[in-house]
Amino acid sequence: MSTSFSCFHIPDQCQHLLNEVPIKTLTFENHGESVEILVPELVPETINNIMDVLTVQQKNYIQQLKTNEVIDIINEAIHRWLDPSYELRQMAESMLPIITGYDHDMVRLFLSRYLRQFRKEKLLRMIDEDFPNPLVLDEFRPRTSGGLYRAYGPEIITHIFSGNVPALPLWSLTAGLLLKSATLGKVSSSEPLFPVLFAKTIKEVDPKLAESIAILSWKGGDEALEKVSFSRASAVIAYGGKETIESIKQNVPSHVSFHAHGHKVSFGVVTKECLTATKGWHTAKLAAYDASWFDQQGCLSPHVFFIEHGGAFSPRDFAQMLANEMENFQYKHPRSSLTAEEHHAIVKLRSTIEFESFEGAQVEMIKSEHDTAWTVVYREIRENKEDNIFPFSPLNRFITVIAVDNFEQIKPYIKEIKGFIQTVGVGCSPQKFSSMINFLGECGVNRISAIGSMPHPQPGWHHDGRFHLADLVRFCDVEASLEGQMDEFDPDRE
Repeated sequence: MSTSFSCFHIPDQCQHLLNEVPIKTLTFENHGESVEILVPELVPETINNIMDVLTVQQKNYIQQLKTNEVIDIINEAIHRWLDPSYELRQMAESMLPIITGYDHDMVRLFLSRYLRQFRKEKLLRMIDEDFPNPLVLDEFRPRTSGGLYRAYGPEIITHIFSGNVPALPLWSLTAGLLLKSATLGKVSSSEPLFPVLFAKTIKEVDPKLAESIAILSWKGGDEALEKVSFSRASAVIAYGGKETIESIKQNVPSHVSFHAHGHKVSFGVVTKECLTATKGWHTAKLAAYDASWFDQQGCLSPHVFFIEHGGAFSPRDFAQMLANEMENFQYKHPRSSLTAEEHHAIVKLRSTIEFESFEGAQVEMIKSEHDTAWTVVYREIRENKEDNIFPFSPLNRFITVIAVDNFEQIKPYIKEIKGFIQTVGVGCSPQKFSSMINFLGECGVNRISAIGSMPHPQPGWHHDGRFHLADLVRFCDVEASLEGQMDEFDPDRE
């Protein structure tokens, strides 16, 4: 069975621009079904004309809204999506597994959990995290040092969305709306659906706000299209790998602020207190969740778990328990199908490790039988520390367990990835909590979460160690000198 869907959103007053535009078909096949995504083939003039409309709409409507009014609109859209019977939610649940290859139930569960992070109270926390006085987004407010100040969002933000995890662009899209910016979004060719569907929901809730949003598709690296979409924007937010980010950076003009979220690495640390006779299996289950969720495709997914000696279960025991739990996860939520390149990467690394394991007991591999559904590699620290390099995963549920005597032994592994560490999932006792987080913070970690929570950051988290919203605004300060001086020119002053 095949489904076709015209996948784009532009302001109603721009619809005529696409009347004679050729249509390109993107075909996705998974789970025995196929989806045809129909997207317009764009030219620079079309993008330019759409951005003309977005500029006007931003000034005439969204800029005039109060922040709480924008929050109420987003909140209403989220509540519609949290209703399992909502038509666009059902469309997403039906089509996203075919587009991405991910398990149907995993997509369904993720949407429910992820979307709840954007309800009203969560959005308020997101703003409060970045702005001590959120009213500065609406009006000039007093500064404690004297004078006034106000924050202005970019007029237009061009978003280069990622597609490795479905619905992830909602972070970026919501940030722009909260700052009252118009949106030009470029969808990923690997997941072009969700941003368009959500824009359609915004249109149902507030048609005027939807007139300041355009969600389109074009091939990454198209210099002609990127030239106009970047130069006409006030800010560009981009997600992608190192090569993608570097390519985009070169095409963003100097007068446009560039906010890149490139490739990052995550790992986990588990102390011996989590490996007691009663806690060990539960800890392994949580770790298996982190290592299996969306096949490690996100930057929040771990490549490695460092496991401390001294518990009732040894690190080698933990590796076997982790393998068992990953097999259970695979049974409930099968991994997506791989490309030939992805499959070859796992097979090649498995062969290398298998050969290495013949040399001694310091390395052991536990793998799924008859396929590459999951792989757990157990390693012990070698005396020659130069050999203790961070073992990057080929992804798709391939995880390494490294045994350590204490977490200070992690330092040599972290050294080479410092500056690229996104999240560390931690399982530890209260007695080790303070020393653990201080150690990780000093090592350059941006986010520390509980084991089992790595793929799900909380609202207001500092993505890549930066403010989510405040980095995007321009502040205008009115100095106290003007406040004091203006009274001298008051015509009604006696």
